[in-house]
Amino acid sequence: MAGFDRVLTRVENVLAAGSLGLAALVAIVAVLLRTITGQILFWSEEAVILLVITSTFLGAVVTLRYDEHVNVDLVALFLGERGKRVLALVGIAVTLVYLGIVGAFAWLVLAEPYARLTLTPALKLPLWLATLPVPVGFTLMFVRACEIASRMLRGRDPYPEKTAEREAEQAAEREAEGAAARDDEPGPRRADDGDGEAGR
Repeated sequence: MAGFDRVLTRVENVLAAGSLGLAALVAIVAVLLRTITGQILFWSEEAVILLVITSTFLGAVVTLRYDEHVNVDLVALFLGERGKRVLALVGIAVTLVYLGIVGAFAWLVLAEPYARLTLTPALKLPLWLATLPVPVGFTLMFVRACEIASRMLRGRDPYPEKTAEREAEQAAEREAEGAAARDDEPGPRRADDGDGEAGR
């Protein structure tokens, strides 16, 4: 399972960061060309939009991995540890149903005739290729949610990366507080300080 998690994490990171980085690169090149040479990359705006959409849907997978999606935990405040665990399992089950249904319909949209016959205005890409990040993103999120559910059912930490990051931050804070406390401690008193006062 650890090997699968590493591979999935690498795929998520490369696709999300790569698409956003490529969007930034295209935008920078387009601006520089326009400023320096006066030439316009007519396709750059559409490319940047498609790449940002790609990074959004693939970045949502990374957000799920770190449990950073918006959620309201009011009910969990009134529950014990077992109740919180049951609520978390219900939540991930609902998430799986949602991702499964929407992801399946997203793949079906790609099979529609207009998705194959319609071309994007500037890049002249078939529409199915432009909308491919949607089903791919939902599929990756479904796979990641399955992994989270598997961890929950085995009684393990469902978000180990988030926990490790939190523990590292807490350790850094404790170290900083310890260093500040050491700096505030008075230094050794010199032997001649008192003698000097007494001699005056």
